[in-house]
Amino acid sequence: MKAFFHWLLFALRLVFGAWFVFAGLNDLLHFWQPPAPMTPQSQAFMQGLAGSGYILPVLGVLYTVSGLFLLANRFVALALMMLAAPVVVIFGYHAVMEDHLLGPGLIVLLMYLALAWQQRATLGMLLHPVATNR
Repeated sequence: MKAFFHWLLFALRLVFGAWFVFAGLNDLLHFWQPPAPMTPQSQAFMQGLAGSGYILPVLGVLYTVSGLFLLANRFVALALMMLAAPVVVIFGYHAVMEDHLLGPGLIVLLMYLALAWQQRATLGMLLHPVATNR
C-alpha cells in the first residue's frame, strides 16, 4: 500500500508540475486561449490582471519555474511555497467568482495539499521561530 501512495504522489507531482509549466508558458507565449470568464466579477478580475501589464508575465515565470522544479523533483518544497498563494487564488476564483466550488479550483487545491503533505517535514521547518544550527 505504501508503494501505491508513493507512485500516486509521483504521478500527482508530474501532473501538477506539467499543468503549471503549461499555464506559465501560456501566460508568456499566448499559444492557447482559455475559455472566457463567465460572470461579470470574473471578467473584471481577469481584465484587471491583464490590464496591469505585469501580473500575467510574472505569474507565467512563477508558474513555469515552479512547474519545472516539480517535474525535475528538485526544490519541491520551494516550488510548493512559490505556488501557495496562486493556488489559493485559483481556488477562490473558481469557488467565488465562477460558482464552481467542486470544479477545477478544488482539484488544484487537493493536489497541492497532497504534495505539501508529502513535504511536511521540510515545510514544517518554516514554522520554527528560531533558526536551527546544523
